[in-house]
Amino acid sequence: MSNKENDILSNIDYSAQDILYMLRDLPDACCIFQVLTDPFGTVQDMQFLFANEKYASLVGKSTSELIGSTYYNTVNNRDEDWIRLSYQAAIMRQSVINSTYNTQFNRWFEFWAVPVYKKGFCAFIIHDVTAEKRKEVNRVITTKSNNFILECAKYLSANDFKKGIKYTLKALGNILKADRAAILETYQGECGEVLAWADKIGGTGLPGKEILEQYDFYTLWQKQMGDNNVYICDDVAMVNAQNSEVYKAVLHGTISRYIVAALKDRGNIIGYLLIDNYSLDLDINVKEVVESISIFISEELRNYVITNELMYRNTHDELTDLGNRRSYNETISMLEGMDVSVGVCFIDINGLKNINDSYGHDEGDELIKETAGVVASVFKKKYCYRIGGDEFIVIIPNITKEHFEEEVSKLRKKAKTISIAAGAIWSDNARDMENLIDQADKLMYVDKEAYFGEHERRHKI
Repeated sequence: MSNKENDILSNIDYSAQDILYMLRDLPDACCIFQVLTDPFGTVQDMQFLFANEKYASLVGKSTSELIGSTYYNTVNNRDEDWIRLSYQAAIMRQSVINSTYNTQFNRWFEFWAVPVYKKGFCAFIIHDVTAEKRKEVNRVITTKSNNFILECAKYLSANDFKKGIKYTLKALGNILKADRAAILETYQGECGEVLAWADKIGGTGLPGKEILEQYDFYTLWQKQMGDNNVYICDDVAMVNAQNSEVYKAVLHGTISRYIVAALKDRGNIIGYLLIDNYSLDLDINVKEVVESISIFISEELRNYVITNELMYRNTHDELTDLGNRRSYNETISMLEGMDVSVGVCFIDINGLKNINDSYGHDEGDELIKETAGVVASVFKKKYCYRIGGDEFIVIIPNITKEHFEEEVSKLRKKAKTISIAAGAIWSDNARDMENLIDQADKLMYVDKEAYFGEHERRHKI
């Protein structure tokens, strides 16, 4: 220290009153105590020697009420750690810095307990650090939310759709501490494929596909979301006012809260992301996470739908929606040589050429579609193929002879409004599919010749 500084300090004489006056204007809450101990030196209480207005306001007392009184007798919202800290500061002469959360004020405080004057005396300075704490918490929440979003986005893009969705739904369910997370595909208001993750312990909640369609949840969700992409329902009792039937029949007693996000492609809803019974005590930005994840899922779902559509078109006849020749050939290749029973039915429309020539191809197409509908209604669509203009073939693996013959008989009875020729063959194995198909084809032509022979006979009569 310089001589000039020493001279200045030596000329200043601060009284105790001067120091207290300066503490009075301290920007933080401040008080000075003399600790009261028992004969063994254990601190029993603290007596206020000074308290500024900021501290008095904090504890809800006036400075006159505090000064001369003890801590336990005057302070209601007290921090019990202060007795311990006052011992360290006043008796041990050690400065202590600590922080605490006050539930009454919903605020964070950082305080210093420092030794003053002589042994047995200490001061407490309390600084409100709520703003800093909230910034810190927000930084943690933002970082955690962003890291989670990036993690899911990378996994979705790096894996096939279902594997990526399975991982993301599980991760989303876990971070939100939810009972279940699910994706529902939609097309023109109808529910498509449902992909879901459920917690092993509490994994109930969202109703199944049939219930969702029965009670028209889609309209409810669209109303709830409005112009937003995400709706967070913290209390399903709110739904009672919007749709009491849904609340009483489906939600009440099962779902306490849920989140729904729209999955969109060029503004059109192609599905929904649903999370039910999530926790209210979370350290992430829930809306931001759900909204961001739904955007990435939307992109993957869009690509998945397009891929499936292309695959479907490549294997299905555009006019009848039955399997086309490509899928027929794939089925033949798969069954060839397999030791399973199989039924083959070859079907041909009688007189299609005459209808096309007399009434036009539009009428002919209608007859083809009608025939396809009849065939598919009897044998199930997945076993039916259109392999030519008026030719259909049915291949049913793993079927008994009796059942197959019943189905063929049912087809003949059902095809009353149309005229078809059919040839059917059953085998206890599929080792020679080409031979079975050839036999069915020959039987179909026998049936066709019989039809035209009878038709010509009646025409002559």
